[in-house]
Amino acid sequence: MNIIDKRNVLASSNTRSYRRRARSAIRNIAIHHSATTSGSAEAFARYHVNNLGWPGIGYHYVVDRDGSISRCHDLEVVSYHVGNSNSFAVGICMVGDFRTQSLTDAQRQATLDLTRSLMSELNIPVENVWGHIEFPGYAWKPCPSISMGTFRNWLREEGAELTGRPAPTATYVAGVRQRSILNRGDQGDDVRALQERLEELGFHPGPIDGIYGSQTADAVMRFQRTARITVDGIVGPETRAALRDFEQVAEQPEHASPTDEPDHREELYQSETRRMLRLLSPMMRGSDVQEVQEKVGAVADGIFGPETAERVRAFQRREGIAVDGIVGPQTWRALDQSQVNTGVGYQRLLSVQSPFIRGADVQRVQRALNVQVDGMYGPLTERAVRNFQRREGITIDGIVGPQTWRRLFNE
Repeated sequence: MNIIDKRNVLASSNTRSYRRRARSAIRNIAIHHSATTSGSAEAFARYHVNNLGWPGIGYHYVVDRDGSISRCHDLEVVSYHVGNSNSFAVGICMVGDFRTQSLTDAQRQATLDLTRSLMSELNIPVENVWGHIEFPGYAWKPCPSISMGTFRNWLREEGAELTGRPAPTATYVAGVRQRSILNRGDQGDDVRALQERLEELGFHPGPIDGIYGSQTADAVMRFQRTARITVDGIVGPETRAALRDFEQVAEQPEHASPTDEPDHREELYQSETRRMLRLLSPMMRGSDVQEVQEKVGAVADGIFGPETAERVRAFQRREGIAVDGIVGPQTWRALDQSQVNTGVGYQRLLSVQSPFIRGADVQRVQRALNVQVDGMYGPLTERAVRNFQRREGITIDGIVGPQTWRRLFNE
């Protein structure tokens, strides 16, 4: 392996640093792609530090298209790459956007060699080598955009061919809604029903075609990890029950979170775990966009368009921060500290429902209660409301009605 040590030469923050861990705490290897058609450890470090405000580059290793490997951190460093799983994962990033590109042979071999070396050094089994998408909360994220089942097969077999293991002979059962066990190679209406349920829950099994192939098996394993049940890629009674009862959780942010234990740095934690907002095509939408618009004086339609981007740039100029029209961690913190009144008054009863109630009124309640501001009225917000009602000596029901609203905002 051609490993180049860049631990002391990459861009890093002058004021912030990553925390550290014992090697014994490491139990996963996380595989990423950069989602860019080109790049380098140096470029990623500059972006993570200068644009995102992170202490340093988010990855422990970066594998270039030519197969060269950049070592970016000690293994003991808890860098930002897989949200709340950072504390026990080592991050390997392959340069490329594998939604449209393919791994080069040199890059594939270098990544396999590096991963096998780390597995041996850290005593990590192949089953604990996961793609970013396989970590809890990231089933929606197309990273690393390669088949992790095939990648793990490559790890198991020195000199494995590029194709994955052959699937078992198919046993198509038309019109049957449910066999007791479904496994790779099965076909039929019950497999299609499984795929539809996985798609509904956001685990994206690939084509809804009634064929239990590698993509469906990967989706099943990602679901099993998230549901905290046996991870075997087989749909038996335990997995069926979990699929039936599973409640979809809120999406985690696209980038990593700064700590796994929110503490006195809660404001920093919240600003860095919200998604980055920018002008894209199609335009980004959501309650977080609306929150930004209300604070920068744009039309609050929840769509991040050119006017919103220009208003963000004007806000950044006033605050003396980088003027790029992008709402990243630094801009989120400045917005949180601004004293602009959102002007949101009482509109409706707020309570836990399925799907969660969303909106600017929920955000205002969350800010008043000092809980994470995501605009969704979920169990954590309800618990904070109950605690507030208990302190105020009013009806404890976890519902924000007129009385609770008045007490919260003295209106």
